[in-house]
Amino acid sequence: MTRPDIDPVSHPADLATDAARRFGMRPAYTVVMPDGTRETLSFADVDHLSDVFAGFLASPLGAKPGDVVAVQLANGLAFPIVVFGAWKAGLIVTPVNPYYTAVETWRQLLDSGARVMVADRSAADLVRGSNNLPDFDMVIVDGAGIPVTAEHNVAPNPLSLGGAERCWAFGETLEGDAAAFRLRHPICLYQYTGGTTGSSKAAIITAANLLATRTMVGEFFGSHGSPIANGTALTALPLYHIFAFLFGMLVYVDAGTHNIVVPLARPISNLRPAFEHHAIDWMAGVDTLYAGLLAEEWFQASPPRLKFAIAGGAALRASVAIEWERLVGPILEGYGLTETTGIVSCNPPTNARRIGSIGFPVTGAAVRIVDDECSDVLPGIAGELLVRGPQVAAGYLDTSIREDAFADGWFRTGDIAVIDSLGVITIMDRKKDMILVSGFNVYPNEVEAVLASHPQVLEAAVVGVESERSGEAVRAYVVSRGATATPEELDRHCRLSLAAYKVPREFVFIESLPKSAVGKTLRAELRKAATPRRFHLPGMQAR
Repeated sequence: MTRPDIDPVSHPADLATDAARRFGMRPAYTVVMPDGTRETLSFADVDHLSDVFAGFLASPLGAKPGDVVAVQLANGLAFPIVVFGAWKAGLIVTPVNPYYTAVETWRQLLDSGARVMVADRSAADLVRGSNNLPDFDMVIVDGAGIPVTAEHNVAPNPLSLGGAERCWAFGETLEGDAAAFRLRHPICLYQYTGGTTGSSKAAIITAANLLATRTMVGEFFGSHGSPIANGTALTALPLYHIFAFLFGMLVYVDAGTHNIVVPLARPISNLRPAFEHHAIDWMAGVDTLYAGLLAEEWFQASPPRLKFAIAGGAALRASVAIEWERLVGPILEGYGLTETTGIVSCNPPTNARRIGSIGFPVTGAAVRIVDDECSDVLPGIAGELLVRGPQVAAGYLDTSIREDAFADGWFRTGDIAVIDSLGVITIMDRKKDMILVSGFNVYPNEVEAVLASHPQVLEAAVVGVESERSGEAVRAYVVSRGATATPEELDRHCRLSLAAYKVPREFVFIESLPKSAVGKTLRAELRKAATPRRFHLPGMQAR
C-alpha cells in the first residue's frame, strides 16, 4: 500500500499511533487459543496501552533511551504492547525465543546487554540462581492474552528471580498514565539470527530499516494489483522471528489488517479455531506449516480461500506448493534474512509467479550474483547472492563476526543462487550446506526435493559427510510416510532425476528431523551426528 504524500510515520513507534488515528476501534490483534477462546485489542487499544507501558518503562522503572529490553514472549496480545511501548520510550528491543534453554537465554541477555526483561512466568526458572547476569528488571506476563489490570497478576517475590533486581506483574505496568513524552532511538532491534548454520548473532536493525521494509513490502504487492490493505491475516509463526515480525508488527499494522494470532502452531490442530471463526485473506508461513495443514482432515474437508499465502524461512517443496494452490489458492515463495529485515524478494501475486523460485527483488532492493572473487557472473550461472537496499541491517552487534559480511554496501548472504534472463531468482542452497563430491557441487535442496516427491517420504534432509573416495558424499535423513520405502527404492527414485554424484550414498531413516521454532530443518544438528564412517551401497544402509 503506497503511503500518502506526507507520511506521518517517522519512526516504527509511530505506526501504532498512526494506525489508531486511521483505524480507531477496528480490531488490530485477536489471539485465538486452541479451545477457541479469543481476546481482541483494537488499534486504539494498542496505541493507548503501549503509551502506558512506555510511561512505566520511563518511570517508575527508570529505563533510559538506548537501554535494551529483552522480550521473551510467545504469540499473544502482550507482544505488540511491549514492543511499541519500548520503542516509544526510546528503548531497543531484543526478541528472545520463548523456547530457549536457560543457557541460550542467559547468552542473549548478556550479549545484548539487556536492562529489562519481559517474559512469561516460566522465565523466572530460567534466570533463577544465575550469578553471571547483571541486575535487570523483570516484567512477568501471565498467559497468551492481555490482562489490562493487576487483578489477576500478583508479582512474584523478587528475591526468587536470581539476577532480577525488581519485578512487576504485567497488569501493574498498565495501570499508570500514558507517556507524555516522545523519545525515539535510531536503533529498534537487536534481532538474533536463527542459528541454523552456527551460533546465533545479533543484527542491528534500525528504525530506517523497519520503515523501509514496511514500504517495500507494501509497494511490491500494491504494484502488482493485490495490496495488503484492511482484511484479515493469520499469524501462526512466532512473532519473535523476523519473518512473522515483519508482517505482524509492521505491514499489517500499517495496512489496517486484523491480525489473528495463534500462540503456538504445534500441534497443527491449534490453528483450527482460527480458520473456523475468521475468514482469512492472507497468511505467512514456512513449508512445514503448509504441509502440516494440508495433512489435516478438517482442513481438507473445508479449505479456506485465501487471496494468497506467503512462504519463506525455508525452501518450499514443489509438491506442497502444487497441492496448496489446488486446494486453497496462490502461494508466493519469497526470501529474506534477519540481516535484510526479513525481505529481499518474492513471487508476485500474479500468473508470473514461478514455483521453485523466490521471485523478483522487492521494490528498492538490489541483488547481485558473484563468484568467489566477488565478480559478477552471467545470468544462469550459480554464485553467492549479494543484497543491497535500505532494509539491510547496519551490521552485527559483535563487530568481530563476519567483518566482510557488510562490504561496500552489499550484504553477502552466504546463499548460492541463480538469476535467469528475466530476473527471476532461484536459491540453490546455503553456501555452508553445499556438498562437494569429487569436485562437483551438490545442493541439498535439490536432492531433498526429489526425495520428497516419493509417495512414501514425508520429509528429508541431506548433508555431506567425509568420504575417502570423493572427499564428501551425500547422506540423506528420511522421515517416512506410512510404510517405509527401502533404500533400494529411494536410490532408484533419485537416479531418475539426479546425476549419479548427487544420489545419496546412504539413507538413514529417523522419526523426525531437528527443526528450529519456525520449522527450518537444522542441518547443522544432522552434520554433528554425521561422523566419518564407511559408506555402503544403498542396499546395505541402516534403517
